[in-house]
Amino acid sequence: MPVIRIPDPIYKRLQALAVPFEDTPITVIEKLLNEYEARYQPQQVFETENYKVLEPDTPSNLHYTRVLRAVIGSQEIHQPNWNKIVDAAHKMAIREGFSVEELIKLTLAHIVKGEKINSGFHYLPEVNISIQGVDSNLAWRNTLHLMKNLKMPIEIYFEWRDKEGAAYPGEKGKLIWNAK
Repeated sequence: MPVIRIPDPIYKRLQALAVPFEDTPITVIEKLLNEYEARYQPQQVFETENYKVLEPDTPSNLHYTRVLRAVIGSQEIHQPNWNKIVDAAHKMAIREGFSVEELIKLTLAHIVKGEKINSGFHYLPEVNISIQGVDSNLAWRNTLHLMKNLKMPIEIYFEWRDKEGAAYPGEKGKLIWNAK
């Protein structure tokens, strides 16, 4: 694995983009690369073949996964990651008419009304709540719980990184729940 030295001014810029307690320099660089690729590489048709279908209520370990595509309700999440999916589900609940107080009782996620940016929280100004970032397993559990209560479908397509500890290194998976 190559080792690179990052000058202090560049490292500070990376830190400014990081989500506390969630990001490392590598995850910030990966986000920047994903953003660049999404903007400057041609869009490809999204193929849903060859995906391992997981049971939504009892999926395999989702650690070391990267979200490829996410659709909640009828909304596709742009440049998705697990915490963006949780955020989108909570924004959707507010837009559906739930008050912040009702949402706090309904969700499994840790949310507070207003702005809080410590202890892993980040602020969603559009709906005036702060939500605590979580790992992929909790993000899926929290989102699925909320979508079931909203009676809205969700589809997540992802891939396991080729890392030790990944449930299915190098393979792709999908989680789909449809409101019945």
